[in-house]
Amino acid sequence: MRILKHIESWIKERREYDIVRQGFDNDFYLNANPDVRESGKDPVKHYLRFGWKEWRNPRRDFDVKFYLSRYPDVAISGMNPFYHYLVYGHADNRKTTGAADETADFFLGHSVHYVQNKTFPLDAEMAEKVMVILIPEHNEMSGGIYSFFSIAKAAYMLRHKHDYRVLLMTRPNPHDETYLRQRNFRNSEDVFRFEQIVRCRKAKAIYLHIPEYMTSSFVDLLDERTYNYLRSRERLYVNILNQKVDIMPKKEAFEELRTLADELTQSVAHHAYFGQKFAARYDTPMLLLPAYTDLSEYKPIPFEEKDKLIIYSPDDANYRDAVLEALAKGLPDYTLREIRGITFDRYMDLATRCRFSITFGEGFDGYLAQPIHQSGVGFAVYNDEFFPSKELANYCNIFVSGEAMVSDIVDRVRTLERDPELYRRTNQAMIDVYDKLYSREDYLRRVEMLIHRKFEIYPLHLSEQASALRL
Repeated sequence: MRILKHIESWIKERREYDIVRQGFDNDFYLNANPDVRESGKDPVKHYLRFGWKEWRNPRRDFDVKFYLSRYPDVAISGMNPFYHYLVYGHADNRKTTGAADETADFFLGHSVHYVQNKTFPLDAEMAEKVMVILIPEHNEMSGGIYSFFSIAKAAYMLRHKHDYRVLLMTRPNPHDETYLRQRNFRNSEDVFRFEQIVRCRKAKAIYLHIPEYMTSSFVDLLDERTYNYLRSRERLYVNILNQKVDIMPKKEAFEELRTLADELTQSVAHHAYFGQKFAARYDTPMLLLPAYTDLSEYKPIPFEEKDKLIIYSPDDANYRDAVLEALAKGLPDYTLREIRGITFDRYMDLATRCRFSITFGEGFDGYLAQPIHQSGVGFAVYNDEFFPSKELANYCNIFVSGEAMVSDIVDRVRTLERDPELYRRTNQAMIDVYDKLYSREDYLRRVEMLIHRKFEIYPLHLSEQASALRL
């Protein structure tokens, strides 16, 4: 019977592929999706497996999102919308482009739930150990979201060293918002919603990873069924993904979470807020897990080939407007470009081509690091919360204050562009800093430590217990 079902499924998939291929525009799809083009994958297969869930269109005159929102019957059926159009919709003169109304969007949202329900993996339902990484419910781009997917990818690569089934799930929220695929950067992860965790009926241990800003409201957002499910597991471990210490709640804010969990721990993304005093402040074991971004697919270019382009982060520092005004007046030959509302691939294209970048956020973050790894120079204002060493305040691309950046940034840009060798030395000095702090091997080792719950620092009152467990 199982073999027969497998054959029937293969025949169905083959028929769907053959029909979609006849109406599919390969050139349009590959030009609209350079990540697919560069991967060398069959565009039709990519569209059928991933693309339509990410609202990628099979040809110029077919809008996936419009078709699903305009025709709720298709959305609720879970059928591939372009396949439906070719087999049924064309004969019914159904429209393929236009503007969807709010009522139709309601059905579109429910179609996402339907697809999630239909595609929830059977091996997750049968797994005895399940690891869940919670992500925001909005399909947006940020360094934090990228890092959550990176952890999931690393955990998958290390699957031969653990027996967790890893799932990415959007957090519980009052509006039931969720999505199927994160399309702002390259990944192959399906996304589910947290209420589906109850389908993991065989799970004895659940290991939740929750971003810091979600911790204070997480328990209140659980419905009764999900709450009771979590309480009924033999083990419930909760790890806080502390990406930004400035939005990390005080420990009193996650006492309900601590009560729910068998153990509450914390992984931190920056060296600057990793240490005994922070373990004491939050009363949690801690593991240093710096964010790591694999940029091997993005090739750097030398200063001579870069554009007169300065990119800057969307953060709202109190000195931001003054800096941008100084740049506009002092560097009229440069283009200024804010990084907002674009995919990671598009961002990396700009990070490669720009001569300079500015971060108005944490300072020691991706808007500084990624252009530097593309042979550029990034500017930031030093702060004690995020920078790993006070020595960095002496580097020529790091300013001691926002006021210093406003007054000096134009001169520093002109100095560096007049002296390409100084430009390269400035870049190399920062590369040396990053090479000491981050590597792919160390990142994978630390993810493995996280999976096996091998934490590095414990609050003093837990240190003896931790020592006993290690013995």
